[in-house]
Amino acid sequence: MRRIVFFFFLLLLSQQAFAQRNIETRLGYSYNDDFVFSDEWQYLSTDIYLFNGNKFTRVLNELERGVRRPKKKYGNALEYLFITAQLKNMKLFGNDAIVYPLYNFYINQDKREYKTQVSDYLEVVRIIDKMPLSSTQNSIDAVINAKAVTNNEGDQVFSLVANQLVNLSKLTNPSGAVLSLVGEFGNLLNARTTKREYKFSSTIRLYEGQDFDTRLHSVRIYVFVPGDVKTVTIKSVKLTDYLSKNSNKLDRKSLEEFIGYKDYPYMVVANYKSLYKMDVLTGDEVTLDLIEKRKQKIQNAYEHKLVNDETYRQEKLYVEFLRVFAEMKQNLNTYRLNYRNNSPEVNAKNLFGIIQEYKRLKSTFDAREKEFDKNTTYQNIFRTEYEAILGNADLYLEADHNLKNGKVLVNTLRDLENDPKAWNNPEKREVALSKLYAVELPKPEYLSASVEGEAIIRLIKKLEDLQFNEVYAKEIQKLIELQANDDTLPQRNAILEKVTSSKCQSCREKVRDAIADYNKRYDSFKLKQALKKKDELNQAAEQTVFKHLKRQLCIENNLQTVAATTNQMLDQYISRMHEKNNEFGKSIKELDQLNKQEPELVKLLKVQEYNAKLQSLMKEVESNFEVLSSLDKNLCNCNDAS
Repeated sequence: MRRIVFFFFLLLLSQQAFAQRNIETRLGYSYNDDFVFSDEWQYLSTDIYLFNGNKFTRVLNELERGVRRPKKKYGNALEYLFITAQLKNMKLFGNDAIVYPLYNFYINQDKREYKTQVSDYLEVVRIIDKMPLSSTQNSIDAVINAKAVTNNEGDQVFSLVANQLVNLSKLTNPSGAVLSLVGEFGNLLNARTTKREYKFSSTIRLYEGQDFDTRLHSVRIYVFVPGDVKTVTIKSVKLTDYLSKNSNKLDRKSLEEFIGYKDYPYMVVANYKSLYKMDVLTGDEVTLDLIEKRKQKIQNAYEHKLVNDETYRQEKLYVEFLRVFAEMKQNLNTYRLNYRNNSPEVNAKNLFGIIQEYKRLKSTFDAREKEFDKNTTYQNIFRTEYEAILGNADLYLEADHNLKNGKVLVNTLRDLENDPKAWNNPEKREVALSKLYAVELPKPEYLSASVEGEAIIRLIKKLEDLQFNEVYAKEIQKLIELQANDDTLPQRNAILEKVTSSKCQSCREKVRDAIADYNKRYDSFKLKQALKKKDELNQAAEQTVFKHLKRQLCIENNLQTVAATTNQMLDQYISRMHEKNNEFGKSIKELDQLNKQEPELVKLLKVQEYNAKLQSLMKEVESNFEVLSSLDKNLCNCNDAS
């Protein structure tokens, strides 16, 4: 048991001895920007600034000899100062944590003092540029480690490099970013063998030339101290103010001024987040070929872990939206090219194809708005692009009156489907029906084969059923129950006039059917009247025939008497009066013949025509007698015929 305890004590001592070679990195300052970074800020860039590099000499000597009192000097001299950074949870590198070699400085020993060749003005090192982050990473940070390596501990560095290369080799599809890190490990080993200074230089850059929106996410300041140093104090008021006002880009000189720390070396780690930017398209650019290329591009980006899951999902949904828009454009082109040459039915089908895709476009946008009303990736990045494509679609449908009416039809359908108040009274329904019927659509059997066409048919039927039941049903029932006569005819005319101005086609058909039935009953009523009148006219005509036939014969006798007793000077006069009397006789004969005829008694029009002709002939007979009487009252003096 004692041997085990003694062994543990020796092990503890050896760990403490090794720990003396490790420079501690104390977190001296931490800053997080107040900006709310939503999931679409999915790329990380990290800059490293090293300040007070000449103070590493102090750190190394205090590390070796102690800060307050001399320590035992170990036999192995310090040879290198090695500084690394580690970023965790980087999807690009799989599940293994990858260590970045930042700096490796050669240490000189002069008169028992250590010296390093570290400049105070090292340029900023961007260790990663726009590294994809998972949407679950709410915090990002780099773990900084500094180690003073003795001349017999060089294997530790080689072991670290070997382990990292093994981890990287496990990746099945290494990216250019991964390969650049492999190159950095090679540069580190090469610099060590020649005892040259090494500084990380191959920024892991995933995007070139892309105009990303980038802003400061957080800043950490790590101070490199020996273990004996208890506290590190950095004044933060001015620095915090500077950082809050310079969220896009930090300046090395300003950082040094506002930090104002001079005691030990320190490193500033500045993390930036970048906003995902999608490829912006105009409506004219959208083609099925371009959509396919975009789909492949985002698929490749996702497979290489360049975009997160949510962005990939939104891009796929946006591609679906673009495909609907492209199909609408194809239908538009067909419509424009063939409008003047096609038949009305073909044009109606082409126009309906445009209406279909436009409605799908609007419905798709509605679905996205509802599903992603709280999704920041959609709201902040994709929504404006959806709106831009919809704006292009609206402009395309302003080209002619048919397309304009098609757009109105779609918007009317959407209003009616989404808001029952849009058709809750007869006036609103009339307005809606006028818009729905403004487009010459294909036949119902063609429409019913599609979701959009069936929706149009169903909605029109619903509107017209409501309109009929509310406006016309009771009036039609009254009309059905009315006795058809001249007194009720104004009621028939009123409902006919009312429905004539309506856009409700089924209402017009039902009203016209009811009116047709009324008209049949009214015709029957009028036929009875006409037949009754016919009987009256027949009696009147017969009396007229007898009365005027007697007069005509009297006038004829008077003419013969005058002709026998007068001189030849009156022959011409007598002749003309004979002609007039003959015409009088013919009209009487024609009236007599018509009065003896029987019209088609079942046809109102025939009876009415017959009655009218009887009346006309009776008037003609009366008129002919009046003409003769006005010409010569003596000739017409037939008291016995009156």
